[in-house]
Amino acid sequence: MPESRGVKILMYHWISGDPGQRLRQWGLTPDQFRSQMRSLHENGYRTIPLGEVVEVARGTRPLPQRAVSLTFDDGYRDFMQEVAPVLEEYGFSATIFLVADRVGESNTWDARHGDPPRPLLSWKEAADLAARGIELGSHSRTHRPLPSIPQLDLREEILGSKQILEDRLGIRVSHFSYPHGLFDDRCLALLREAGYESACADIRGGNGEGTDPFQLRRSLITCHETQWSFAFKLRTGFGMREWAASSLAALAGQTAPEPLRGMS
Repeated sequence: MPESRGVKILMYHWISGDPGQRLRQWGLTPDQFRSQMRSLHENGYRTIPLGEVVEVARGTRPLPQRAVSLTFDDGYRDFMQEVAPVLEEYGFSATIFLVADRVGESNTWDARHGDPPRPLLSWKEAADLAARGIELGSHSRTHRPLPSIPQLDLREEILGSKQILEDRLGIRVSHFSYPHGLFDDRCLALLREAGYESACADIRGGNGEGTDPFQLRRSLITCHETQWSFAFKLRTGFGMREWAASSLAALAGQTAPEPLRGMS
């Protein structure tokens, strides 16, 4: 059976009245998002920062009950209008992972898919959100697949992005999210060298004692969520099909299939 204990980290991208066509799966409408946050609140969930998830993974903090961590990859501008007010209404926190060289621009890495570009947060908007209690992390400099690039470029994507964000925003950047969910041993070494505390991967399940802080598990939240499927992900960290595949693989003594990737 796949890991179901541990803190669940929910992975979002954009929240928009126009979720798109080709990439619609990775977006939610404002009504969908508000409904999910209302469900968390009504069911007694609270949000905790990634730093506390890391402490749980290291065994220095007890496993909390009914706690989740909310993360948003890429840093879309719609966060200002569609997400921040809802989080503040319920007293929730979140982490946004910014693409350092694209702040104030658009998601150019998705242009090949054909959907209209989506604007990203500006430096001022990101700073305003940080002042309101939103945590900011790094999602690299350019959103390239990290395992496929040369070592010098990889250093810039990991170490350089941290320095840029810290210099421009005047904050400490402690957490990283792998673009497209992809990483290798070089990434792990550079993240530790740079002084990050954690990195979010595209691996499903919960985060408990013994979880590698540089391979934190997350649950992808898509436009297809129903009330039931959202509750299932909160309990298990898996989508139903992912849970079934992992369960069958565990029974057969095999590694579960890789989850759907391509965004993050």
